[in-house]
Amino acid sequence: MPSSLLPPSPNWYCSRASDTNQDGILGFATKNTVFLLNIKTNPASAEGSLQGHCERVTGISFCRTADQTQLCATSSDDCMVKVWDVKTKTLTKEHKVHQFKVTTLHWSPILKDLIVSGDEKGALVCWDLASNDSKLFIPESNQIFSLACSPHNAAHVAVGYKNALVLLIDINNKGNILQRMRGHEDEIHSICWAPSSGEILPSHKPSNASNDDNSWRETAEDNSQKEDDCLLLTGSKDRTIRVWDTANGKTIQTLRLPPKGFQRTRDRGDDGGRGSRVWVALWWIPNEKTSFISSSHSGDVVRWDLSGSKPKWECLGSHDAGGINMHMRIVFNISQGPTPDTFITTSMDRKLICWNCSTLQADWCLSSLGGFVYCIAPSPLDQSRLAIGVGDNMIRVWNTASPGQHCDVTVLWQGIKAKVTAVCWHPTRENCLAYATDDGRVGVYNNITQSNKPPILSSTFHRKTVYALSWGPPCPAKSDSECALLHLYSCGGEGAVLQHDSSNLQGDAVNMNKLIRDANNIEHMLPQRTDVSWCPDGRAVAMGNEDGSIDVFAASNLLLLCTIHVHHKLINCLKWYPPTGLPTDQSHPGSEVTCQSDSSTANVGVNSSQSEQQRYWLASGSNDPHVHVYDLNKVLGPRDPVQLDTPMTSSMCCLSGHTVRVTALSWSPHGDSRLVSASYDGTAQVWDVMKGEPLYNYRGHRGRIFTCHWSATDEDVIYTGSEDFTLRKWKISECENKYPPKKKKEALFKTARFQSGDAKPKKGKKQKQKKNNPAKSPEATTNAASNTPVEPMVASSTNTTDQSEGITQRIEGIDTVMSQSQPASHDDKEQASVSESRKSKEEEVRVVSKMGEAESSYMEEAVEVAKEPSYMKIRKDRGKKKKQKSLFPVSCGLDNRTRAHKQADCIQLAAMKYGGVVATPKSDDTEDKETTHLGFFSDRKAMYDVFRDEAENHNESGYFDQKCTLGLWKGNILVEIEEAKQSGTLSDMTVGMAAIGGPDVWLEICEAYAQQLEKREDFIKAANYYVACHQIQKAIQVLMNNRYHREAAAMATVRLPYKDPLLIEVYDSWAVQLEKEGSFEQAAKCFLAIDQPADAIRLLCKKGDPSSLRAGLEVAILSQQETMATRLMARYVNECMLAFDWSQVQQVTSSHELLQAGQLLLQVHETMAASWVADDVISAAWYEEPQWSPWQQVVNSAGKQVLDSISSWPTRVVNDIPLLEAAVSTWAKDHHVDLANKDMLARLYHWINKTKPQGTSHSMAMKQLLIYLSSEVILGHLSVHMNDIHQAALHWLQAMVTCHNMGEYDIAKALITLILPKGKTSIEDLRQKALFDQTSEDVTEIHEKTGAVLSCLEAYYSLTVLYYLWWDFGSRSMNPDKKYSNTDISQEDGTNSIPRITVSLPDTVISSHEHMSDDNKEPSVAHESNSVNGSTNATQADQPDNDQLTGLSRTGGIAETVEKEHLTSCVNRTNSASLFAKLEYMSQVLLSDSHAKFAQLKHKLATIQQAVARLVSRHKEKDSTQRLGAVCDKSGAVHERDANSEAMRTNDEDADASENADKSTDISCSKEQSNTVSNIDEITLTSSDDKPSSSGDTSKDSTESYKLHSLTDEGQSSDNLLELTATLNGILKDIAHIPVEIKEHPFPEPVSSAMTLVYFTKQAARVSKGESHGQLSDLRSKIATWGHQHSLTEQMKCKFSKYLVK
Repeated sequence: MPSSLLPPSPNWYCSRASDTNQDGILGFATKNTVFLLNIKTNPASAEGSLQGHCERVTGISFCRTADQTQLCATSSDDCMVKVWDVKTKTLTKEHKVHQFKVTTLHWSPILKDLIVSGDEKGALVCWDLASNDSKLFIPESNQIFSLACSPHNAAHVAVGYKNALVLLIDINNKGNILQRMRGHEDEIHSICWAPSSGEILPSHKPSNASNDDNSWRETAEDNSQKEDDCLLLTGSKDRTIRVWDTANGKTIQTLRLPPKGFQRTRDRGDDGGRGSRVWVALWWIPNEKTSFISSSHSGDVVRWDLSGSKPKWECLGSHDAGGINMHMRIVFNISQGPTPDTFITTSMDRKLICWNCSTLQADWCLSSLGGFVYCIAPSPLDQSRLAIGVGDNMIRVWNTASPGQHCDVTVLWQGIKAKVTAVCWHPTRENCLAYATDDGRVGVYNNITQSNKPPILSSTFHRKTVYALSWGPPCPAKSDSECALLHLYSCGGEGAVLQHDSSNLQGDAVNMNKLIRDANNIEHMLPQRTDVSWCPDGRAVAMGNEDGSIDVFAASNLLLLCTIHVHHKLINCLKWYPPTGLPTDQSHPGSEVTCQSDSSTANVGVNSSQSEQQRYWLASGSNDPHVHVYDLNKVLGPRDPVQLDTPMTSSMCCLSGHTVRVTALSWSPHGDSRLVSASYDGTAQVWDVMKGEPLYNYRGHRGRIFTCHWSATDEDVIYTGSEDFTLRKWKISECENKYPPKKKKEALFKTARFQSGDAKPKKGKKQKQKKNNPAKSPEATTNAASNTPVEPMVASSTNTTDQSEGITQRIEGIDTVMSQSQPASHDDKEQASVSESRKSKEEEVRVVSKMGEAESSYMEEAVEVAKEPSYMKIRKDRGKKKKQKSLFPVSCGLDNRTRAHKQADCIQLAAMKYGGVVATPKSDDTEDKETTHLGFFSDRKAMYDVFRDEAENHNESGYFDQKCTLGLWKGNILVEIEEAKQSGTLSDMTVGMAAIGGPDVWLEICEAYAQQLEKREDFIKAANYYVACHQIQKAIQVLMNNRYHREAAAMATVRLPYKDPLLIEVYDSWAVQLEKEGSFEQAAKCFLAIDQPADAIRLLCKKGDPSSLRAGLEVAILSQQETMATRLMARYVNECMLAFDWSQVQQVTSSHELLQAGQLLLQVHETMAASWVADDVISAAWYEEPQWSPWQQVVNSAGKQVLDSISSWPTRVVNDIPLLEAAVSTWAKDHHVDLANKDMLARLYHWINKTKPQGTSHSMAMKQLLIYLSSEVILGHLSVHMNDIHQAALHWLQAMVTCHNMGEYDIAKALITLILPKGKTSIEDLRQKALFDQTSEDVTEIHEKTGAVLSCLEAYYSLTVLYYLWWDFGSRSMNPDKKYSNTDISQEDGTNSIPRITVSLPDTVISSHEHMSDDNKEPSVAHESNSVNGSTNATQADQPDNDQLTGLSRTGGIAETVEKEHLTSCVNRTNSASLFAKLEYMSQVLLSDSHAKFAQLKHKLATIQQAVARLVSRHKEKDSTQRLGAVCDKSGAVHERDANSEAMRTNDEDADASENADKSTDISCSKEQSNTVSNIDEITLTSSDDKPSSSGDTSKDSTESYKLHSLTDEGQSSDNLLELTATLNGILKDIAHIPVEIKEHPFPEPVSSAMTLVYFTKQAARVSKGESHGQLSDLRSKIATWGHQHSLTEQMKCKFSKYLVK
């Protein structure tokens, strides 16, 4: 899938690093790969890459033959030459004849099978692909810089060397040198042949020699012939270009580079002089005989014309204002462009420019990237501009809306000294961009248009890489003027979030953790921060932590609102849902400024209502592969933020699919609740958050993806940046995959050398010698990328590939041997391998000698033989005691001389003792007159001389203890000790001897020796001597500072008093070190040792698994950390329930009330799970290995009884006690809890209520649903025990509504049998208990409040029973194995058929709004999200009288057709009287007049909102039509607008129109009324025939309906908007008069329930007989009458009227 992109930068300082084939594919070397670019598309698009080299690619050349244009050859520093197929991206052939780095290569333009390559040692290899033979020549032992095969003679190759020599070689004649061309003074950068032979310059005299032969083999047969004159160009580092005559090897012209191209800014450090950097690249224009292109100083590109007597030149791009499409730094390569008159240049400024030879201007310019793409940020004021942080120490600002092929990229590099890891635009200031780097710096560009100005750097640096930036209001809050200035927040790798004052970056930044600690009175250590993100409206800031938690703080005061514990690993990215129409990545306040003007009418449209619902969504990605989305509307939605006491342990949606860590997130800014995530698995995944499903998966990158951004200008476009040095722009609609790859893409993270299978062994490790096994030889390997076999290269006429590779291995082995400084370290095996290497080397030399003298010398230089190392035998230690060193080595040495010396000593000693002169003849043996050693046999003075000389010798040799010993013996030990102290040569002995001088001297020497040991890093011994001299704290400091924490803690504990600051510091430092090492439990012990339980608990819970949380919980309870215990209990219980581990809590030994509450919740959760799994309500596949408690056996063995006369559903009982009551009673008995103790129950209720999941959603995972239901069930049960029936009914009602909203009707049924085991009787018992409750409230008030809630609960109970009653009477209950078709059954009124029943269950109520088509087709019942399949079944247009029923289905989908005979059988099996009683009871419960009235008002409100939207939209269209008509009248064309077609619009058009209405109308209503408007589930249209009616004042409703529809007519004046406003206010007033209980509590939509009951009673009456038939018919008529009175539209009235008894 081709994609637009910013490609990786081409390699520098290579003579042929880019080339183009005839198909318009540009290939250029980048690092160790070759990137392919299709330059014929507009703009240029990526075609993939060639990966296989393991080191830098130095050359690329395409085949010029028409039938092989897809082939290209590459060379590399890995000594390999490879041939590729660019269409299939596969490797076809390769060779490794070179033994050194290959510097360049060229594919012969004449012979399609000839490739010539050169290396850094001067070896030239000619490779014939057809025969797979190769020849090696070494014409010159110098580095080859460039070479070019002649386009006129296949045997001629021009080679340029580093020593400024140019050779013309005949490769067919054993590398014979034809011409040795000298003239340049420095290395040859490039060589270029003239496109045609026989060219004659005006200054060149033609030659008569000619040769028409084109074969390099035939040329060898006739060397006497000469070719026509052919020109050769060479460019050198000496800043000259020479034109050579290849016939005689002489220079025709010498061209010097122009000193200056034109007026523009030059390269940094390049003044155009001799010392400036330059690279001379050459390219001869194909259709020009005397014109060519060259590069020059500082990126100048020059066109040369040699047609005249004097050469002329002209710089390209001289008319480009500002030099945007010009190179600013030196150019390395020039390649053919997409057309013959165009060419492409690559430069150090990382630009690829396509030039036009005719206009001398750039056709297009493409910026490239020289590093990893770390971050992308869109400008909030110009959404088409993207700031890109790259690892090449530069920022790119890409204007993606630039027209044409030009890539409008601004490069910012001033002041950036490291990799750019984060960028962030200022929300309101234009062109203000903040950035952060890998070295911890934070800077701000106040105006990026002035790129020559350096940024302003913050004076406070992070200690490690900065990963996140976000703009936000100042914290704490300041004055109004200061609050208007946003501050910059940065998060670094050391775990700190810093707040930088944007108006004074030179001031000190503030550490946010310090402010948070002060604002929330936190004493324990805060977690290390890993990300920071401000909410778009600036009300809150989210911070990700290292332990996987997320903290949300209120703005300004930094009050901790909630903590989210869902992830278990480090948080990488946080993204708030963006305001509609704004960029997704602007997660900082101020980005909503542009849309604040629309907030006054934001409640009038559908989109605004949806945006309000998603306003405080927060997405997070971490080191685990999951993406979580949280709904924080309950925390931030109200006017004042709400602080949660317990952490959130569940997310609104969990998106699973990636295999490794998630690195970046980006919301769709188009209001469709879609999210894109980037991951280390090398893919980008698009998600539908509402459904929790993956949509598309992009796999275009070749490496880890670091960043992503959803385009705000095109909803189909996403940008991603990766470690493959590319920023890709791709379309969602073109993605071929939907799901992420299942396996980790480990191959993407490895370098190319490990992918190709040619990796070299790491240094220090021995490479195993492979046997000569063809199956395992390198030739038999396949390409890792393509799995196609690679054909090996055969050298010359014999197969020397194995020998060549053996040479390489032996060279490496010999070099290793020569580098060894201690041969004795080798063992016998290594010695044998070296000997074997010598033998194989000698054989190789004999093979190489056949290639000629030059080749042999080359190989001999490469394979120089090393002498076999000698090995020394190590004597075994025989256990002899080592003799101590002598104190008098000088004397001993003199005494051990020859016998003559000893005799002379005796004579000298006698002379000293007795006087006299010694007259001893001089000889060689007695020449030494040293007499020091004679002091042993003389007097004291002589002995002092002996001591002096020996002491000097010991001092020079470093034997200070011996010197000190001599001083001790002599009696001046203190002098020796002082000298040792000054020189730092103290020892244990000298310190011990210091006691001779007294205690003060000894203490002084001890301290000095301790300092000396500390410098020598002998810290334990240094601490010992500090202790010896009574410096306990100093000793502890030394141990602590050098990470001897255990030793320091031991010493501090026994020597320091309790609570000593140093003792606390030691344990604190030890804990920090252990935490860095991952030893959290050990670090927790340290904090417990110094009475810091909060920090200990934090570390214990850092891993987040149940066992860690349990340990932290018990410590929190024991240390009386009530707040932390509450939070941890919530997390612990949640993790146990998620893991289905109910036995874990049994291991907790504490009997704290908090723990008892958690055990109660787990007991109920296990009860529900065990019973529902046994009854097949939920799947056992939810968990792998459940850890049941003993209670599970009791649940499974429980019997079943039918206690409900309405539903007839069996209920599990334990000893005749319903299961829920039995579970709670068993728990109370086991934990010795008195259920009559209301205070105790109240505390349990309070804790469970705080820890239950904060919200539900339609995409909630089933495990989370079970946790939520268990919380609501136990809360309701506890409320019953506390005689709070109202609260109990609320909890159970919410549980029932959640099940219905999610379409989980089996769970709703199981829930009813649990909480209402007797059904209707249980509800009546609750009513009676509420009436007799001993409270201070009036009985009437109790009845109104509790009765309303119980009525709603009873309604959902009845709705569930009705659903299963209908299902039991359906075809599936009769014959589950039979598949029924859509066969219709006959009706009483004579119509042929009815449509199959469509099922659509309500979210909170069943919506009865009908969407009408223009031709009055049959309406279909619609609902927002209650149907599982998300759609409804509309009836056919040719059956306007058919009945459409909103029925009920087990799966929430489409029910099967009910056949008459099956229904008859079912009714006959059922007591008709019982059926009538059930239906009559359900009709009394479900048909509520008050709720029907409220539904009518909501329907009117929705209709008038659409009227407002249509009116405003039509008004704007009318104005535009009038303007268009005025223009058309001049040309005679009259355009009329069709009023009828404009009156009826689609829902999508009305949604867009409602947004316009929001901007143009000002409807004044109270906040309560506005909230009512925003809570409308669905807004629909009604035609003029469908007038809303209600059971109230029909004349008033008719008047309002008349006003509503007449105001939408086109002929009305602009005052209609005011009338609509008045009508709307009237409806809002009526809604305000509705009782609060009706509006607050959900109730099934009564009219839809009536339709269901009517149809069901009709069918039941048809198959009933006798009295039952009449009863059912009367009931049907009664229900139809009620439905007719409360219908919302005329068509609904018509449907009910058919069922009225005539």
